[in-house]
Amino acid sequence: MMRNHGRKHARNGERGVTMIIVVIAMLSMLAMVALAIDVITLYAARSEAQRGADSAALAAAKMLVDMGVTADPSNGALQTTAQTAATKIATDVATQVAISGRQVQSTDVTVTYPNNAQPSFGVNPTVAVTLNRPNLPTFFSRIWSRAALSVSATATAEGFNPSNSAGITGTTGLPVISRCVKPFLLPNCDPGSPGAACGASATFFDPATGAITRPGQYPAGIIGETFNVTSSCPSPGPGCAAPNIPAAGSYYPALMPAAASGNACPATCGGGGTPFESDIECCNPSPIACGTTALPSVAYQLQLDNTVFPEGNNGPAQTGVECLVHQTPGNGQDDLNGGIGPVPPGTVTGVALNYPLQIQVGNNHPLEGTPTLSQGDYITTSDSLITVPVYDATGGVIPNVPVNIIGFLQVFINRAFPGGSPQKAGSFDVTVVNVSGCGSGATGTPVFTGSPSAVPVRLIHQ
Repeated sequence: MMRNHGRKHARNGERGVTMIIVVIAMLSMLAMVALAIDVITLYAARSEAQRGADSAALAAAKMLVDMGVTADPSNGALQTTAQTAATKIATDVATQVAISGRQVQSTDVTVTYPNNAQPSFGVNPTVAVTLNRPNLPTFFSRIWSRAALSVSATATAEGFNPSNSAGITGTTGLPVISRCVKPFLLPNCDPGSPGAACGASATFFDPATGAITRPGQYPAGIIGETFNVTSSCPSPGPGCAAPNIPAAGSYYPALMPAAASGNACPATCGGGGTPFESDIECCNPSPIACGTTALPSVAYQLQLDNTVFPEGNNGPAQTGVECLVHQTPGNGQDDLNGGIGPVPPGTVTGVALNYPLQIQVGNNHPLEGTPTLSQGDYITTSDSLITVPVYDATGGVIPNVPVNIIGFLQVFINRAFPGGSPQKAGSFDVTVVNVSGCGSGATGTPVFTGSPSAVPVRLIHQ
């Protein structure tokens, strides 16, 4: 009896142990879940900060490119002005971001220029943006520490201009790939260098290295240079079977690769009656590369489209350009520094161009009159801003057969001319905004722009 009583007492002492173990296990699980919530909060905040930093860095790098830093590499005053504008736009973009429910403040944004004051900044400027989010709203981690948690993220972006990049950076010259390239195949002949034969020293850039021949602002440099563009096809057509020899300010209608998915055309344009006109009005997404690197599905050679005569009143060039830039009705296209030019060269409607070049919204702009934009507002991109391919015309080469693209010009179309004007019907005026020279020596892995820009902007570090 005494033995039985002892065993019964032992079992009575174990009552409630299971409940204690369950409670301890539940508390442990709750602690792990609580920590997991805080960890997820940190990861989510880090991702939001990184996306904001990426966007801000890309916007700042684009501003440096748009302000012409890469086409005027020795202009220290321009670099300072461009950095001020780039810092502002990076801050503006970053403060549109919310991290863990809190809007980023300007004091949370740090903008630096890693290669500032180095020769490479003038060709390939870099900008780094850091976003910091202090005082994260954690829930359970403060049990172990009362210190506030914070996250930060940094992104570095670069505006890459291949013009003489090999000579400045000491690396292999890299070609670039652009999309939505317009079918105006220009010889490497600069109309702003009078007295020199096309294909000699009057070039946009060195045909071998891609170095810009006249860097800087017009009239000493090429940025801001305005000239009339006509075709090299003799009147009256039909077609362009016997084109003229290359001349400064003249282009050849280019036979562009057919886009696999078709051209992306604005609703206001009909897509043109010919592929040439369609490629003017619309975005042909076929990638076009400069240099000599052959890649699958990327064209680095173009040739004359001898089936089209571009000019004449209401011809494909005039119709295509007017539709592209929203010139009709009433000359409502966007303006470069507030006018339509050139009168005389280097000016717009007789008013000297302001630097850095700026684009203002015209009354035919697709978004004009909306809460987003009003006429006269400044913008960083426009349908009037196009990229055109350039080939080496040394020796008077006519592109009846495919020729290598050695670079691109980014120009702003001021207006197209109809019949009856002093200029040739179907010609149009352009102002040079950027120059991107690859040259024949660019053989490395191409840098893809993913946009119509002649100068790629890319993230190089996250």
